Amino acid sequence: MPNKQNSRPIIFLNQTTGKLFHELVEDSAKACAQVFLFSGPVSKPSVDNNDLNLVAAPTYNRKNYFTRLCSWIHYFLKAFLFVFTLCSSSLLFIVTNPPFLGLVGLFFKIFRKQNYVVLVYDIYPDLLVGMGTLRNGWISQLWTKMNRLVLENSSVVFTIGDDMAHLLEKSFDLSRTIAGRAIVIPNWSDVDTIKPLAKDNNAFAIEHDQVGKITVLYSGNMGNTHDIESILAVARELRDYEAIHFLFIGEGAKRPLVERTKVDEGLQNISLLPFQSEEALPYSMAAGDIGIVSYQSGTEACIVPSKTYYYMAAGLVPLVISGKETDLSRMLVKNNSGIFVRSGDIDGMKRAILILANNGELLKNYKIAARATAEQHFSRHNIKLYIDALKRYELFE
Repeated sequence: MPNKQNSRPIIFLNQTTGKLFHELVEDSAKACAQVFLFSGPVSKPSVDNNDLNLVAAPTYNRKNYFTRLCSWIHYFLKAFLFVFTLCSSSLLFIVTNPPFLGLVGLFFKIFRKQNYVVLVYDIYPDLLVGMGTLRNGWISQLWTKMNRLVLENSSVVFTIGDDMAHLLEKSFDLSRTIAGRAIVIPNWSDVDTIKPLAKDNNAFAIEHDQVGKITVLYSGNMGNTHDIESILAVARELRDYEAIHFLFIGEGAKRPLVERTKVDEGLQNISLLPFQSEEALPYSMAAGDIGIVSYQSGTEACIVPSKTYYYMAAGLVPLVISGKETDLSRMLVKNNSGIFVRSGDIDGMKRAILILANNGELLKNYKIAARATAEQHFSRHNIKLYIDALKRYELFE
């Protein structure tokens, strides 16, 4: 058992926390005397722990750009006051959500010598520039300067992919941090909860008529950083293949595009469902055979879709669609556990799906390899890598 009496408290700041981040906070609390999560909304922990303090914070309002900015500012101010009330020996663990949240860490580093680390899930403003949402002008330059101050004065910078680490190290002098570089710790899935399940034993697959079909699953955010258009184009091409079905689960800016395409073109091979509950996730994931992972061209080095690891845990074959190779696609191809197709290559996507759909043994082998890769490299064990890194740099006793 870890010695928790001498552990330094950790304050986690993240306006919107999903299952992965909650697992990180929960497991950190097992090794630390006191852990605080300031987030909104805050879900009940899976295991009771007196050292885990969940504090409700202003929620993120995605309605439009104005409401997003207002909710960001509201959370930022509340987070500042929350940190101010706690002891300066606490370690701040800051996620770049809101994008300027790192300024809280910078302030307390300057004025009371408080250590902070930053976890970069998405690289802004590069992501917005790559999407064409933001011009490469004074706003992006100011944003980059702010990032430089925040990241170069942090103790450690974590990120979730090698391409993202290379971009951060190219843009900023991370040799000024204690670690001297960006530390890469991939996201994960709970491989004990998310696992392969035969469709005829899967109530979700039965309910949504996926038994006996090859299900091409897209689960997650249908946002502007995802190439939904290419997936719809392939669904259009495969509309006459009754054994192949496209199942979209989630929300986002491009969900209406899926709805319009399905209705206007009468595509019976598309089903569209809302986000599923956490309890339903093991069953909705296992209802698929091929899992779509899509990047909008120009964003490849700025994000790593965490849904990939859920697909793999459930024994799906990830099909990565992006404008260029990524560390994720290279890893999948190397391990024979996934397929890479360039954005816009509709014929290539169609061919990959048909090959797997028509060769049951090949599909089975890919699925086995995907599950094995998840167990070996992308399990909840990755949380320990964060704790080990904090201990290594004496930020966590």
